[in-house]
Amino acid sequence: MLFREGLEFLTYECLKRGRVKSKKTWDTYAKHLVSFFTFCEDNDQDWRDIEDDGIHEMLLAVYRDSCQEDFDISVNSTNQHLRTIVRFYRHAVGRGWVNSLPYSLEDVKANQNEHSFLAHTVTDGGITASVDVMLQTKKIPIKFLQVEEIKILLKTIKNPTLKLMTRLCLQTGVRKKEVLLFPLDAIRKPRAGELLCRVDIDRTKGEHERSIDIPPRLMEDLWRYVNTTRFQQKEDSGVKSDYLFLTSSGEEWEEDGDGFNKALNALKLPFKVTPHKLRHTYATHMLKGLLKAESLKFSPLLYIQNRLGHSSLTTTMKYLHLVNDLLDDVSIEWQDAINELEAEAA
Repeated sequence: MLFREGLEFLTYECLKRGRVKSKKTWDTYAKHLVSFFTFCEDNDQDWRDIEDDGIHEMLLAVYRDSCQEDFDISVNSTNQHLRTIVRFYRHAVGRGWVNSLPYSLEDVKANQNEHSFLAHTVTDGGITASVDVMLQTKKIPIKFLQVEEIKILLKTIKNPTLKLMTRLCLQTGVRKKEVLLFPLDAIRKPRAGELLCRVDIDRTKGEHERSIDIPPRLMEDLWRYVNTTRFQQKEDSGVKSDYLFLTSSGEEWEEDGDGFNKALNALKLPFKVTPHKLRHTYATHMLKGLLKAESLKFSPLLYIQNRLGHSSLTTTMKYLHLVNDLLDDVSIEWQDAINELEAEAA
């Protein structure tokens, strides 16, 4: 039977509300709801029976524990499921399907970032209300590559397409999805004297359009790739694609596939490399270079935030504490460093 309440919730959250732009949100929320309501059905539980009698655990708490103990779902994934279900129950209360919420709110002290330029405006001691069924998460330290590791990485990569994909991550901070869906029509021959090639991309997280800056040297290499390697791949395979990168067989990369990760793992490097680690590497080194530069007419943090596509400056600020802990003293700008390392590895 059609679960009408779930369908109404999805319709409201993903279609009526104007804040949801990603087409994948429907699929993500639906999977979370299927997981929870399948759990209720398998255990003969009514999702409306959420009263807390002070003796038995509330339904949402039992589901949370089952995710951990029975299905071995990670803490972060469990919390993602719980957030969707919490949103569903808030909607359910508003529609009169249930009379109360299957959780309580508790005050927790949020970590105040000493670098925040709004820290002086906090008047509540950093106290915020949190849903009590949520699991406590551990902060995972950001991992990035040192310059010597980048040198080894670029020298090890023999596949020219993989090297260009890696350089695009290192020099612009794009996400894996954004590399695989990078627009072909964004590549052009750099103009004489051009310092940076501004490119707009919209196949991003949340489908939010943003601008990135591609160094002329990289743009020139991408332009050459389009007119040589990629052209031959397209001719051989007959595939018509508006994406920049094609696989060795001339096919499009799978947006949700792990081909890029596998290609990096196949290098058998003494350190781990992932597309997201390349993104962290760009952000950390680029931020350090900008902070060291003199007489900038813009905010380094805001620049990195815009280039990475972060909706909140707080997300970008996590790179600040890494800058002072860098083991290398990179005395030249990050983009020049990558270009020199690429020349050495060639």
